[in-house]
Amino acid sequence: MDKDKLKNELNKILGQKPLKNLMAVCLVLAFILLAMNVLSPSSGKSLVSTKLSQTTTSQENVDKATTVNQVEAKDYEEKQKTDLKNILKKMNGVGDVEVMMSFENGEEKVPAYDKNTQKSTTEETDNEGGKRINNQDTDTSKIVMSTTDGNNEPFILKTYRPKVIGVIILAEGAENSKIKYEIEQAVSKLYNLSLDKVNVYSMSK
Repeated sequence: MDKDKLKNELNKILGQKPLKNLMAVCLVLAFILLAMNVLSPSSGKSLVSTKLSQTTTSQENVDKATTVNQVEAKDYEEKQKTDLKNILKKMNGVGDVEVMMSFENGEEKVPAYDKNTQKSTTEETDNEGGKRINNQDTDTSKIVMSTTDGNNEPFILKTYRPKVIGVIILAEGAENSKIKYEIEQAVSKLYNLSLDKVNVYSMSK
């Protein structure tokens, strides 16, 4: 077949209307696919950005809660020192007082839990007529959350404050052995400490 005849055949085929329609559809589909490829990365970036934003917000909430807890624990420790100084100063013969206290690390918070226990029993029979009973207990629990100022936080049932584990006291009246003994006994009983954890010294003048 010569070149002119081949050219004429191709022109006839391309001149048919259904083929033109098919080519038009193919072009439209190609355009749609191209548009989707162009737009998809931006939407993906938007999704990643949203996830990063949520992660950042969650981390900020955790940091905020940690800071609040640290401030509360510090305030509690300072209050314990102040209260002890004030009560010791009122004891007869003690005079001026300085107090230093050691605490266990941080405070402990006990959250509320929503417990769900499910029991199921299944009976299996083998080919020989033997029976086997299976008992299964499923115990699931999750922390109860509460919303405060738009933030989800665990609902706290109890808060255990840091425990006092040692006390040093400087007192003007500690030169007197009787007053020193009374201070040691008072602090030991107040914080349930052994006497070796309560150190009382006379204050320099």
